[in-house]
Amino acid sequence: MDTPTLRILDATSSSIGSSLSINQLTQRIKTTHGTAYYANIYQKLQELKNEGLLTLDPIGRSSNVKLNFQNYLLIDALAEMEIEKKRKLLTKLTNLLPFLTEMDHAFKDTYTIKTITAINPAKSLKLNRIELLFLIAETQDSHTETVELFKEMQKLQNKHNLKIDSLILNKTDFQELSTSDEISPVREALSEKIIFFGPQAFWSQIRDITEKTEIKASKTETKPASIPEIDIAYNFNRFGYRELGRPINQGQKICIEYITTALLLQDDVRLQEAAPVILAKNSFKSNVLAFLSQKFGTSNKLLGTLKILQELKPTREIDQTIDLLSIFSVEEISADKESIMAKLRLYNAL
Repeated sequence: MDTPTLRILDATSSSIGSSLSINQLTQRIKTTHGTAYYANIYQKLQELKNEGLLTLDPIGRSSNVKLNFQNYLLIDALAEMEIEKKRKLLTKLTNLLPFLTEMDHAFKDTYTIKTITAINPAKSLKLNRIELLFLIAETQDSHTETVELFKEMQKLQNKHNLKIDSLILNKTDFQELSTSDEISPVREALSEKIIFFGPQAFWSQIRDITEKTEIKASKTETKPASIPEIDIAYNFNRFGYRELGRPINQGQKICIEYITTALLLQDDVRLQEAAPVILAKNSFKSNVLAFLSQKFGTSNKLLGTLKILQELKPTREIDQTIDLLSIFSVEEISADKESIMAKLRLYNAL
């Protein structure tokens, strides 16, 4: 695959679900690679359009660039793009090869893994850590599969002295999170990733989703500790926790797992006490909450909170999250049972 095609497919696929003009595409490539010229991009886009890999939809005096998932060969082209990105990364980071080789051997023919994707690896690996998105097949007991995968990743983390944060999702959860109007780590992962294993399976799954609904990649990485107060208040209200005197204005919809993580990062005890209330009043995804708690260092507080909720209002999500956190040998920070009970009663969550 020639370099212009690689860069165009990469920029377009990382902006899936967004309208991207030729000017915007050119600017995005220039920002990432340091150089890009409109005329050259335009010419290459015409070639890719003629090959059926992209569509150019006229919008006024411009055109929107989109992947053409109706073309059978697009999946192969995207897989080739991912393999080339992986090759370039590993050429620079050869010390990662033993870890990937062992992970490949550990999971071969053992688990129902469809694909493994590294989330923004160039950034995370500089900090001696890596974030991995596992997509697994639908099974009758996806949770048991997830627990076993977490255990294997914990072994690899200890052996290779590499901090590994794993987000493990089945097809249903991946589709729900990638198409939601809520900001989530899955939507953010779609824009900065390199697929290590199973690129064709990944893009086939994306194609299947786009045939039914729209995927919404997000270019901005959420930092829970820095979520604006207007968004905290707005999502509080969405999740059934409204404080007197706090104005409610339109904000961004953010997933409950991010909001919970943000609350546990606060120094304000009053805000921390909101976490058990919204968890008790709403469903949440155990895998996502466990992933974020590991990434942002809230596992100890989360475990203490969940154990109190397990006593007061047990749910499947709470039990499963505790199962996952126990794998990490988390040192629990005990929560105030009486205070949590009072809050739950105040907000009709018991």
